[in-house]
Amino acid sequence: MPDLLLTKRKTMKTQLVLILAISICLSGCDNSPSVNTFGETSAERVAVMTDIIKKRISLPGSILDAECIEEKYGGLLGPSEYNFFAKLVVEKTALASWKSSAGEKISSWDYFTPKNGLSWWLTREQADQLEMYSPKPMFGRSFGWVGFAADGQTIYILTHAW
Repeated sequence: MPDLLLTKRKTMKTQLVLILAISICLSGCDNSPSVNTFGETSAERVAVMTDIIKKRISLPGSILDAECIEEKYGGLLGPSEYNFFAKLVVEKTALASWKSSAGEKISSWDYFTPKNGLSWWLTREQADQLEMYSPKPMFGRSFGWVGFAADGQTIYILTHAW
């Protein structure tokens, strides 16, 4: 009888360890992103975007206004994914410089929208109207796009990284 009791206790311990291990693994599978915002004021966001771009290229012109966030998915016990969303307002006279500083023109691209929505982010229909370029030279990421609006001064950026 004592052997049966000992075997039962070992089985229960094994089951508890297995349940704990599964719980820890699943805790890293939360589909809610952690969101990094880049400044409270327009001036702070402009400074952040200026620094990000200047790490890779000479700034093509002044940034008059900026909005930007980055969503991070996963990462606790598994891989992480990052979606970066930005909107820049630049001087109209500098738009040609901005375009020449972007990567190659692209015709195939994906659209993402931030998980919690943003008042300043564009719809898919609006994105379809943009002139799209690779984000690689400005942002160092191969996946995504830099889109130039027809107004001649608004630039949208979407990058994705693993």
